[in-house]
Amino acid sequence: SLRGYGQYNRLFSDRLFGYLRVDALHDAIADIEYRVGISPGAGYYFIKKENTSLRGEVGPGVIFEKQGDDSETYMTLRFAERFDHKLNERSKIWQTLEFLPQVDDWENFIINAEIGLETAITKSLSQRTYIQNTYDNQPAPDRRKNDVKLVAAIAYKF
Repeated sequence: SLRGYGQYNRLFSDRLFGYLRVDALHDAIADIEYRVGISPGAGYYFIKKENTSLRGEVGPGVIFEKQGDDSETYMTLRFAERFDHKLNERSKIWQTLEFLPQVDDWENFIINAEIGLETAITKSLSQRTYIQNTYDNQPAPDRRKNDVKLVAAIAYKF
């Protein structure tokens, strides 16, 4: 599988922000050739301290996907939250949860969750170890709804 995302946040005040997020996924085991999501929205920091933050995000979105033999495009809503806590200057833990229901068919939804630990190697490189859980309520034929991964990765920060 291959997964990536980019998100641009623009602060409007100390705690309120707007965002634009793009996600991309290829998962041969789940029979997802591609799933691309685009979502603009608004977010709010409920906790915003030097070492700890908790934010919520909400906004509309669109998903383009080829799952199994079916290709489709549908509108979603995006409800998400993210918690980060810096353990020290080189390490942090994080947790995320995202709910993506299809606007006109609430029985078609995806839940993404993640919890992990990141340790800096250099200023730009870090090592990440995390558990990622994806629940797809309408998976490809002959595939399970739940997909849990243990990931060890190298991250590069721009």
